Amino acid sequence: MERESMEFDVVIVGAGPAGLSTACRLMQLANEKEQELTVCVVEKGSEVGAHILSGAVVEPRALNELFPD
Repeated sequence: MERESMEFDVVIVGAGPAGLSTACRLMQLANEKEQELTVCVVEKGSEVGAHILSGAVVEPRALNELFPD
């Protein structure tokens, strides 16, 4: 049986706030340094955020720092 494969520089497990923030920040840093970087985010849920608890209160300071505009 032959399996298909792909290579990445970074693999992040979990597409919750921490995983997605990490992926975004890594890509921002790579763009600032004009370096090519491949990042893969793996999520076991049926969609991004499927395992996030509802009703959570989020302190937006970290997101505002990550995406200032």
